[in-house]
Amino acid sequence: MITEFIDNLFRFGAITNLAWIVLLGTRSTRTLTHPHILVAMAVSSMCFLVVAAFDEVALFGAFGLVIEFMARLVIVLTWLFSITLFSDNFKFGRFYQLVLGIYIVRSLVFQLDVLSDELFSTISFAMRGTIYLHLIYLVLSELPGDFLEKRRQFRIWFVCILIFVPTAATIERVFISGTLYLDSHSILESVSIFLLSCLLLIHIARPKETYIFEKKHVVGSKNSTAEVSEQHLDELIPADRHSLEILEAKMLDGLYREPGLTISSIAKAVNVPEHRLRKIINHHLGHRNISQYLNSYRIEESKNRLADTDERHIPILTIAMEVGYMSLRPFNRAFKNLTNQTPTEYRALQLSSRVASVSKQDPPKAE
Repeated sequence: MITEFIDNLFRFGAITNLAWIVLLGTRSTRTLTHPHILVAMAVSSMCFLVVAAFDEVALFGAFGLVIEFMARLVIVLTWLFSITLFSDNFKFGRFYQLVLGIYIVRSLVFQLDVLSDELFSTISFAMRGTIYLHLIYLVLSELPGDFLEKRRQFRIWFVCILIFVPTAATIERVFISGTLYLDSHSILESVSIFLLSCLLLIHIARPKETYIFEKKHVVGSKNSTAEVSEQHLDELIPADRHSLEILEAKMLDGLYREPGLTISSIAKAVNVPEHRLRKIINHHLGHRNISQYLNSYRIEESKNRLADTDERHIPILTIAMEVGYMSLRPFNRAFKNLTNQTPTEYRALQLSSRVASVSKQDPPKAE
């Protein structure tokens, strides 16, 4: 009885928090990043909390089938929400659409009872495990290069609450309850969702203080970086101003061309503590992570080289490698994020405009 009371306390508390998140998300579409995914995740989580503990059809009739369908999407929507949270340039591309589509089909398969319960549970268990592992990798892999201290702290809490606790609940189901799916519910789920919803509410209520949900201008070139630097130069203490001068000198000398460059290696090159360097780059140059900062230099150089007629025969991969990228895919992605063009499109446009300008300057001579 005590366990059930505690579970219901956290479960209904989480549902209340999530309802507030839905309300705030629908009212703050201009200030929050990807509010539609946030709202979808919150609604799905509410449905999951109901389905995991109660008979949704008995409570809501035919509408209970809709609630059950939404509950089955909670993991993939949470995964999508996590990516939007920690990726500054998230776009709902084909890959994410495909994964969401797979989960939608999975939910329909469950409701139509096409597969046996054992086979469906095994497949679902493997899919959940893959999503959890990807979330752990996503959140922790970019932790060192994140310049936003509040978001760095949030990453750690996010991993602890959202990933490890539900994983423990899954283990508890397998080895204690003996079920792989929603035939039994765990208090760990209601507690983890309650804690996470509290954390989200705090950050949504004050986005400008946390910089996690707030829409923020993305610095896209060295020119805009210089403008931000000039605006905030007076705020720098002498030691940080000296570090910034060394940093910019190192970058102009080509430090950004080194492949695999990290905030740690840059800090060693500049001889400044990592936390100070993060603050300098974020507060005074306007960049949110190490990739964004390096891309501002690498893409600028690659644009100049792609537009250079003397280098028109040099392969794009060669240019990408020489400016610091270790493969073509991240270069193409970064280039398109900053220019809205692929490197091939940019080169073709620039070279054709150069040829056209030369033709205008040198009209054919009359005979």
